[in-house]
Amino acid sequence: MSAGPETLHEAIQASQDGNGRLDTSILVGWVVVAEWVGSDGTRTLTRMSGTPGGAIPPEWQTRGYLHEALFGKWNANDPNDA
Repeated sequence: MSAGPETLHEAIQASQDGNGRLDTSILVGWVVVAEWVGSDGTRTLTRMSGTPGGAIPPEWQTRGYLHEALFGKWNANDPNDA
């Protein structure tokens, strides 16, 4: 698998195959946070954001995604979003 935002965009989109709520939806942006552990035990967080075609979204959009993920209300009608 080749690396890069475009490949990650495709993987995120494919991960939702079969999710009926998204059958007619198009992925337009995303943020991924990853934790790394070095050989010396040092832990580091990284983040990557993207849009279709691999474009990097503006900083305000990325911050908005992260804020909504932490503090937004989840869909209470969906047992998968508990």
